[in-house]
Amino acid sequence: MEDIFKANKAYLFQYRKKMEKIHRLEDKLAQIDSDLIVLKSPAMSSEPKSSVKITLTDKLIQREELEDKINTLLKYARQDRTDITRCIDALDNQKQALVLDRYFIGLQSLEEIADDVSYSCSYVTKLYIQGVQSISVV
Repeated sequence: MEDIFKANKAYLFQYRKKMEKIHRLEDKLAQIDSDLIVLKSPAMSSEPKSSVKITLTDKLIQREELEDKINTLLKYARQDRTDITRCIDALDNQKQALVLDRYFIGLQSLEEIADDVSYSCSYVTKLYIQGVQSISVV
């Protein structure tokens, strides 16, 4: 029973992990964008300059590579979301489906779900465990 739980949980976690990676890469992309602004408008500073000059071209290449990674991950994440949503929607218990959908697709924590639906944390955890055990991975 525990092996089924672990296997189902690993399957359901695919989308969540990809989305967390996408958010991390988007933060990195935002940093590159702010670096580009700094490179385009030089400011006077009393700070010593680095010995390695980072050029605008370097930053633009990094930006393009990151955008490609994000787009590739998004493509796979969308497919995972579709497959996982299909599995969750097939559950008979709609409370379990609600918890799993918000956790794995909505990227909410179990505590946030409990607050949103006015259930206790222990009840949401119970629904989560039962839902993961009940899911039929396609």
